[in-house]
Amino acid sequence: MPPHFSSLSVSSLTRSQVLGFTALLILPLLLLATLPWQPFLIDSLHSGWLWWSYALTRMVDIPGIGLSGALLLLLTRYKLKLKLTPFIALGCALAALLASDWVLKSLIKHLTEEPRPYLIWLESQALIPAIKSFYASRVDVRSEQVHTASQLLALPEWLGHHWQAEVNYAFPSGHSIAAISLAQFFGLIWLARAPTGVWLLPLWALGIGLSRMVMGMHWPVDVLASALLGSFTALIAARWWLHRY
Repeated sequence: MPPHFSSLSVSSLTRSQVLGFTALLILPLLLLATLPWQPFLIDSLHSGWLWWSYALTRMVDIPGIGLSGALLLLLTRYKLKLKLTPFIALGCALAALLASDWVLKSLIKHLTEEPRPYLIWLESQALIPAIKSFYASRVDVRSEQVHTASQLLALPEWLGHHWQAEVNYAFPSGHSIAAISLAQFFGLIWLARAPTGVWLLPLWALGIGLSRMVMGMHWPVDVLASALLGSFTALIAARWWLHRY
């Protein structure tokens, strides 16, 4: 253990800190999920400001997730003044966390098969086939149907491409799991060792979750479930690292 942390342990992260930080990630989404309002902003699909939601989404997309993870790793190394061994262990814990989240997300999507909000809306506008027939088609056929619909709607090119690339199922949100996992993982470690700026992480993660709903990619319950899953797996990974370093 580095001398800088010789007097510190995982006990420096109190239960109230863990519960409080996790509540910041969960409670706003719980409130949103209980409201009789779907954040999919159909009337704003042609608005220029919606691009900023897309920009947030791309921060945990590919390759954005790699860039965001690397930046947070380097920032953590700087904040905590980590030597090489704990820094490598931190990177390995993060990689294992994101990999396990991806496996769980993929398995749950396969089991639940919940349609995405924007696809339900396109179906209601008779721009794609009935949703069961739509999902019974191959992925490339689905993508082409969504591409045709986006052209008929004259959507911004970036939004049309994003919809076209996301024709799988909605529950849970992979982007939201990644964002919440990153916020919880680094947030708890920062709280225990160097708390300056830690409260920016929930704002960033919640912004990404909201962006997924605004663009019609997920229902509020999708993002809430993703936050619960991501915060739990990240708690395990963060505690593992804090116990050892």
